[in-house]
Amino acid sequence: MPRVVRFGPFEVNFATGELRKKGMRMALQPQPFEVLSMLLEQPGTLVTRDQLGGRLWPGDLFVDVDHGLNKAINKLRAVLDDAGASPRFVETLPRRGYRFIAPVTSVRASSDDGRSASRFICDGRTIPLAFGTHIIGRDEAAEISSDSKTLSRRHARLVLTAEAAVLEDLGSKNGTRVNGATLRGSVMLADGDEVEAGVLRLIFRTRRDSSTETAIHPRPAAVKGKA
Repeated sequence: MPRVVRFGPFEVNFATGELRKKGMRMALQPQPFEVLSMLLEQPGTLVTRDQLGGRLWPGDLFVDVDHGLNKAINKLRAVLDDAGASPRFVETLPRRGYRFIAPVTSVRASSDDGRSASRFICDGRTIPLAFGTHIIGRDEAAEISSDSKTLSRRHARLVLTAEAAVLEDLGSKNGTRVNGATLRGSVMLADGDEVEAGVLRLIFRTRRDSSTETAIHPRPAAVKGKA
């Protein structure tokens, strides 16, 4: 099964467990996401309530499966803005199960080796960015990190696919700015955008022929980047 699929304005990344709408991450709990995953595994095919319940609560005798499944379906439909009476995505087959009815396409979210043309330029240094998720912060596990206390431990997150680069502030103490504007929620980055996260000044480059010589003025910091 493809790691990333798209339907309507939505994109599902099975590797990261994320649902996005036009590049914006949607809040979806694990059980509704698992229901969506099962439906997308077999678009156009009936997935029975027994099959869904068996995966969500395997061997659990103390769960009201019917009630739990109904709640999961309702939460999924709320996020997808889908109506049970006139569905665009999830069709109900009464007393039997559900079927995903919208066209589904696979997305090349990454190349076979995970390489990307994108990178950050910081203090004259190039930080290559593979397709996937990159954390910016003070945490040692962050892909782009500094020990400066102007950064939160998990300050911001960049999700990079072949189609888009989406930057999201993770509730950082000092905030994240893109081209001087404070970031509220998340934004799609374009080639040449300047990202400010605490002490870090990062220029986002996505074109292979983009010059790495750029007028950036970072404050002194020990910046670490992981490919």
